[in-house]
Amino acid sequence: MNGETIVLRATGLHKRFGEHAVLKGIDLEVKEGEVVVIMGASGSGKTTLIRSLNFLEMPDSGHVDVCGISVQCEPAARGKLERCSRAARRQMALIRRNTGMVFQSFNLFPHMTALENVMEGPVSVKGVARAEARERAQALLDRVGLRERAGAYPRQLSGGQKQRVAIARSLAMDPRVIFFDEPTSALDPELRDEVLHVMKELAEAGMTMLVVTHEIRFAREVADRVLFMEGGLITHDSPAAQFFADSNNDLRTKRFLGKLAV
Repeated sequence: MNGETIVLRATGLHKRFGEHAVLKGIDLEVKEGEVVVIMGASGSGKTTLIRSLNFLEMPDSGHVDVCGISVQCEPAARGKLERCSRAARRQMALIRRNTGMVFQSFNLFPHMTALENVMEGPVSVKGVARAEARERAQALLDRVGLRERAGAYPRQLSGGQKQRVAIARSLAMDPRVIFFDEPTSALDPELRDEVLHVMKELAEAGMTMLVVTHEIRFAREVADRVLFMEGGLITHDSPAAQFFADSNNDLRTKRFLGKLAV
């Protein structure tokens, strides 16, 4: 069951790439334990939004608060991290330590085994002893069904296995919130189900998740809320059941969902 604690709040987020405005004033709140699915056509701003919430992209303006760690974006920085004040950069680093990110393309270190990939963050970022990190990494690989593949390198793993290692790697940092950027879009149907099963288990365990995805079944069955983005704005924000019911009456979302179902 979701709590009432707001763990993520964004206010007035704007982001431009050159002359192109990608985010046009995003306001968003996420409660602890919520699973929020973000949908929308390509170019609507979905990926930029979640990358801006953990400062993989630097917003041009706006305010972000994650787990009580607050950053007021500095317009004078013009969306460049290196131009931000030292205090702002410290806050951004703290937000990253409290959040996880699972990418579409896995982003595993190719020269490290699955176990070493999961260990790396706690050892290099948090200073955890290698023996402790190894034990924790092994337990996380077991959790995602990959205990027997701990010694395998990414080139020896299927796409679904690589994505499950990426999820374990994110969990190793004990995040309060995990962002998923189309985690199944590069996988065939059987491998997608492997990854979605792990994500569903995380949701059931109470993990706060923001998921950019086109997986309608996952959104229907797992999401608490669905956001629909269009033209850099959130045009719909409603409980999942209501979103799919209302989409029958909204021509643009109906067309979008119709294309996914083909």
